[in-house]
Amino acid sequence: MVKIIETNLLIQNGEIIDHQSRVIEVESWEDFINEIKNSKTIIRNSCLGNSPGCIIPKQSRIENLIYDDIRLSCDIYNYEGVKTKKLAYLIK
Repeated sequence: MVKIIETNLLIQNGEIIDHQSRVIEVESWEDFINEIKNSKTIIRNSCLGNSPGCIIPKQSRIENLIYDDIRLSCDIYNYEGVKTKKLAYLIK
């Protein structure tokens, strides 16, 4: 298992109107990336505090996916077209 810092920025009219960060555990960094690539809706709890949620909401569209060995960013548009910028960082 690896830990990942996941941050979501809710964007409206080009402005960040809300944000949330949490630390989650997944089997591997590659599994995390594949969940996003395949738009899998998997509920994950935060390792710290109380922030349950899914990495990708149902019926979402992923755009601008960029990642390397420790960082990931993408834009997620929900079924209503609301944009969230997702940032993730692998804790080593």
